[in-house]
Amino acid sequence: MTGKQRKLLLLGVALLLFAALKAGLIFWYLHNKPAEPAARMLSCDVAGGACALPGGGALRFSARPAHGLPFEARLDGVMLEAAPTADFTMPGMDMGFNRYTFIRDGDGWKARVILPMCVSGSRDWQVELRLGKEAYRLPFSVR
Repeated sequence: MTGKQRKLLLLGVALLLFAALKAGLIFWYLHNKPAEPAARMLSCDVAGGACALPGGGALRFSARPAHGLPFEARLDGVMLEAAPTADFTMPGMDMGFNRYTFIRDGDGWKARVILPMCVSGSRDWQVELRLGKEAYRLPFSVR
């Protein structure tokens, strides 16, 4: 074996060891990362008006939600460093990825939301609101 072949062999072995180490670290991270807190179910009709949140603050929609029509989700009275998010899902049905990140708006937060059409005709939705370490799930219906 020549010197050049030996260098290439050592480089190949080093690259394989690096790839194995990287795969092991990714596997470890995916199986040991901290779980997100489970969302607390709230029982208010967020589509019908403001919904009071535990610890203060309120979530409200600017209009009664309808499939395919934009509306504004607004959070008031919530003091956070990081922007809150809202995941809109339909129980028992995959409606794709519908996560919205709120942006600051004066003293509150707002997000412009458009819900996709459901081919089954279902009108039942839920929003999972993430406020830092807290999470809340609120069911609602569209018109």
